[in-house]
Amino acid sequence: MQLKEYLTELYEYNYWANRRYLAVAEALTEEQLFRRQGHSWDNVHAVFVHMMSSERMWPQRWRGEKAEFLDAKDFPTIASVRKYWVDVEKNMRAFIAGQTEKSLLREVTYTNPKGETFTLPLWQMVVQPPNHNTHHRGELAAMFALMDIPHPEEEIVQYFLDKSGQKKF
Repeated sequence: MQLKEYLTELYEYNYWANRRYLAVAEALTEEQLFRRQGHSWDNVHAVFVHMMSSERMWPQRWRGEKAEFLDAKDFPTIASVRKYWVDVEKNMRAFIAGQTEKSLLREVTYTNPKGETFTLPLWQMVVQPPNHNTHHRGELAAMFALMDIPHPEEEIVQYFLDKSGQKKF
């Protein structure tokens, strides 16, 4: 498998899992959506905005643009998050589609929000958003469990079982 093919598949999994968790969030009451639970971004809504914001920022960094976090206040509902995320996803898919095996190996320098500058091969940064989202979906799973809200399995093997038709989720 080529690197670009792997990254494309990784993002397919990422979006499959995100959609499943967004569907759970869409069924929450406003109180459940904004309930403070002490995780990294405090509530379900804020976690989703953070995930989307981070995913939006990475391609900006890779293109040498200034990257800023989105403000959760600009996304008052999960529907507004889902709507905006469509464009974030399209942008990411287009970015990956525009890469070659060679371009994925090129060194890219970026500066994080703390002002620290780092250089890595592009492909190593491209794996960051799906990995980051997996971490935060784990937090969402904990939040849902604490509220006694059923939530789907979202491990990558579940995605491959679903995709292969062996098990539908």
